[in-house]
Amino acid sequence: MHAIVERLRQHTSGQKLPPPVSDADIAEAERRLGFQLPGLLRQLYGTIADGGFGPPYGFLPLLTPVLETKLVNLSLPGRESVVQLYTLFRGGDPEDPSWSWPERLLPVLEWGCANCSSPSLTVVRDEPDVCRITESSSLERWLSDWMAGRDLWEVRTQ
Repeated sequence: MHAIVERLRQHTSGQKLPPPVSDADIAEAERRLGFQLPGLLRQLYGTIADGGFGPPYGFLPLLTPVLETKLVNLSLPGRESVVQLYTLFRGGDPEDPSWSWPERLLPVLEWGCANCSSPSLTVVRDEPDVCRITESSSLERWLSDWMAGRDLWEVRTQ
């Protein structure tokens, strides 16, 4: 197990999170994505929770979207799943045929994506119609910085 997963499990202890993703749902997500998830993402989703943890706004759910939650004085918006967003983005933009979403760039966070083509899972933020900005050289480092209380806007790497 990645050391960061155990650290994150301790960091999120006591938080109300969705249950982890089953092996069957991870396999279904991989089938729909067309590639196997890197080990770290498999462990995060299969050990910690199906989204809701992590830096601002947290990880998105992997396979099943979350519907809007209505509480007495509050309505929490629904969240699309990683698989839904990746499939949508990879479908292209009918209004701009030259636009394309990179293969294996998974939108796992509200804040950004994990580049599954990179062994270290580079964290990338997409600024539509502008550019893609590398937030961190690795997902592990980015999560470590967040758990250490560092301002993720300030620790951005090149």
